[in-house]
Order: sequence, then structure tokens, then C-alpha cells
Amino acid sequence: MPNARAQELVEGLQKTIFEFMREHKVTHDEYRVATDLLAETIQAGEQSLLYDIFFEAEVTDIANTGRDGSPEAIEGPFYLPGAPELEAPFMLTQRADEKGDVLLFMGRVTDTAGRPLADAEIDLWHADADGRYSNIDPSVPAWNLRGRFRTDAEGRYKVRTIVPQSYEIPKCGPTGRVLDALGRHCFRPAHLHVKIRHPDVGEMTSQIYFKGGRYLESDSANAVRDGLIAELIRHERDEDLAAHNLDKPYFDVTYNFVLPSGVLAVARAVA
Repeated sequence: MPNARAQELVEGLQKTIFEFMREHKVTHDEYRVATDLLAETIQAGEQSLLYDIFFEAEVTDIANTGRDGSPEAIEGPFYLPGAPELEAPFMLTQRADEKGDVLLFMGRVTDTAGRPLADAEIDLWHADADGRYSNIDPSVPAWNLRGRFRTDAEGRYKVRTIVPQSYEIPKCGPTGRVLDALGRHCFRPAHLHVKIRHPDVGEMTSQIYFKGGRYLESDSANAVRDGLIAELIRHERDEDLAAHNLDKPYFDVTYNFVLPSGVLAVARAVA
């Protein structure tokens, strides 16, 4: 049975590609380079990376248009469901000698009316101090710097982790070669990945970047948006260190997530 939406999208895409090919007088050799690149991308296991780098941010921007609440962001290729459920006081799973400065990530989760979303599940993951993701890079322990935790009765959350660093996506494969041909680097700015789930509003996906961070203006994924940038604050006073049982300076970042009712409609439509 024909799918009207599939017909609309595929036929519209085909028409747009045909117009592009005619406008730029695409040769048969160039056509083969493109199809070979897609085949190589699949063989290298980079299809998600390539599509996320070039297209996911635009899809997310479309979803954010006319939407109340905090902006959503790309999920990226390194999300994995089933991260460990943490117990309070929350700290992401990490090695005993984990490199990097301590980070306290905190804030509130509310709806657009300002009502706290109690018991919202927050799924947090990010790269380590060397730009590596657990369960992706075999040198990193399973589930390192990944975890799920919940907001309190007032919608507040607070979790301890480390300050992630900017990192370079794989540059030796097809995705890196395309970026190089375009004169673009392969770096992503430091960021935290977040998914938030609540039965009243569904699920949202976000990324939090740090004000003043490197590559904010030239993110290889073109995914940085003003509403996703938060200030990273350094603390070094003795009383602050003692309050968190630390013996060296640490950082905190506060971000308040506002989930719109529109998320619920999308979540139910997908389900």
C-alpha cells in the first residue's frame, strides 16, 4: 500500500537532487564518486557519523521552530540506551583515577508553566578528558561517564562528573575526508549530552556547551546554538572545596531545562 508521506519526501528529494545535478552539471565520474563514498561510509561503519555531521542539526532546527521551552539538540552517534541507574548523591560511573577537573552539573527541569517535573529521568553521557566515549572506544571501560538519575520533588538535579574536552571525530575515514575536502576541521567543542524523560511531557534530547569554549564558532557538526551554551564556573575557596569533600578546585555549570507540552504530542505520535 503506498505511503503518502514517503512519496512526498522521496519524490521531493529526487526532484531537488535532479535540479542540483543539472545546475552544477554533475558528471558521471562525480556521480560515481558520491555513490562509492556512501558505500565506503557504510563499510567503515560511519554512516551515522556522516549523516549526523551534515544533516542532523538541520532536522533538529526544524523541530525547534515555533517550539516553546529549551531548544533540543542533536543526539550524535554515540548514545547508548541502558546506562547504569545511579543512586544519590549522583556521580557518573568513572575510573578511580579519572583524568579531568571535577564538574558539578546542576539545575531544574520544569514545564513551560514553570511547574517542576519531579522524578524526571536524566540520561547523561559525554567524552572523557581525552575525547573518547565508553562502549565506543575499546580502551575506555564500559559505561564510563554514562548514567541515569532522577530529579527531586522540586525538579532539581545535581550530578558529579568531569569537565569534558573538545575532541576530534574520526578523520581518516570517509567523513573526515569529506570535511577535509571542504576545508573544514574535524573538531567538536566540549559538551555534555542529555536526554530527559518524563511521563507528562515525553522525551527531549539536548547538548550543553561551555561559554568561551574552543570550536564553538566552527563546530564540525554545526550543532552549537546560543540557547545551549552555559557558563562554566571555577571554585577554589577552601569552604567550597570542603563542602564537596574536594582537595582541588572544581567547576560547576547550571542549566535549567524547560520541556514544552509539544514534546508530549510528538512522543505519542511516534509511539
